[in-house]
Amino acid sequence: MDDTASVYETAIMGGSSDYDEEEEPVVVPTPSNSFYTPLPSQPLPSELLSKVVPEESSQPEGEPREDLGLDNPSPMSLASPRDMIPRGNYTPNPAGTLTFIGLRAIEPLLQSYLLSPKSPLLKLLPKLGVAVINPGLLGQTPTGEILSWMGRLSRLKQAYWAGFIAREPMTPRMAVFVALLETAANAVNSLLYLLPKTSTALLKGVRVPLLGEAELPLPVLVGSLMFAVGLAVETISERQRSFFKEERIAVGGKQIRVNEGKICDRGLWSLSRHPNYGGYVLWRTGFGIAAGGWWAGLGMGLAHAGHFAGESVGLMDEYMSNRYGGAWTQHKQRVGWVLIPGIY
Repeated sequence: MDDTASVYETAIMGGSSDYDEEEEPVVVPTPSNSFYTPLPSQPLPSELLSKVVPEESSQPEGEPREDLGLDNPSPMSLASPRDMIPRGNYTPNPAGTLTFIGLRAIEPLLQSYLLSPKSPLLKLLPKLGVAVINPGLLGQTPTGEILSWMGRLSRLKQAYWAGFIAREPMTPRMAVFVALLETAANAVNSLLYLLPKTSTALLKGVRVPLLGEAELPLPVLVGSLMFAVGLAVETISERQRSFFKEERIAVGGKQIRVNEGKICDRGLWSLSRHPNYGGYVLWRTGFGIAAGGWWAGLGMGLAHAGHFAGESVGLMDEYMSNRYGGAWTQHKQRVGWVLIPGIY
C-alpha cells in the first residue's frame, strides 16, 4: 500500500569511456511532453552527456549527489531493513504480482460470505447482544450499490498498479500481507454498514438530481466524493512519477532515461512529497464515511494516516536521504507538505 503504496528509481550505468573531446557534439532529439516524439536536433545537454560519458570529477561537499550506479552504493543497500519493499530491486516477480491480483480478485467472494446469513460472524454478534441489520435488505439500496462499486474500483486500481506501475517486485509474502490488509479494511466497512449504530443505511437521505428520485444520506454523498478524488489522486500521481522516471531520449542509438538520479517534482509531486499516500488516505476515509458515518470514517482515515506518518514516510525519508543526499533535503524544503497539501 501505496503506497501502496511508494518511490521507484533505477541506477543508470555510464556509456563508453572512449570519448574524444575534439569530436563534434553528439546530436540527439530533445524530449517533449510526448515520449519518443522527435523535435529539431540540438547538442546533447552537458548534464546528460556527463551520464553517457563519465568524467573524473570530484563531488563538492554538501552538493546533492546523483546516483548513477557507478561510485555510489547500490540503491538496494540504501533501504531500511524494516522496509518490506525491496527498493532499488527492479527484477520482476510474476508470482508475487499474480498472487496479489488473484487475492484482490477473489475478495468479493470473501465479502459476500462475510455478509451472508451463513457467516459465523453474523451468527456470533447477536449472541453477544450486538444487533445486526439483515444484509439482504441492504444490498439492493443505492448506498449498497455505491459501496459495492467503491470496492470494485479500488480493487481494479490496485491490480493496475501491481501489474503496470510498480517497478519494485512484490514478493508472494508481501502480496499476501497487503491483500489481507486491504480485505480486512473492506470487511470493517462492511461490518460498519451492518451495525444499526453506525450504518448509513438508516440515515435520512437527500435527493440527488443525477439519480432521479433516489435519496442518499449526506455521509454517503461526501464519502463518495472523497473516494473519487482520493482514488484519482493516488492513480494520477503514480502515473506521473512513472512517466517521469521512464522519459527517454535517443543517444548514439540507445534510449537514455532523462531523469535518472532525479527526484520527481512534477504535477502532484510538486504539491506534496507523497501524494499517492495522501490520495490513499483520502479514498479510504471516504469509503469509511460512506459505510459507517462521520466518526467511523474519521477513525478509518486517522488509522491509515497514522500508519503512513509514523512508519511509511519515515522509511521513505531514510531511503531518499541515503540515495539522494542534499537533493532530497532541498526537495523537502521546496515541498513542505507531506501527504495532503494544507493538512499535513
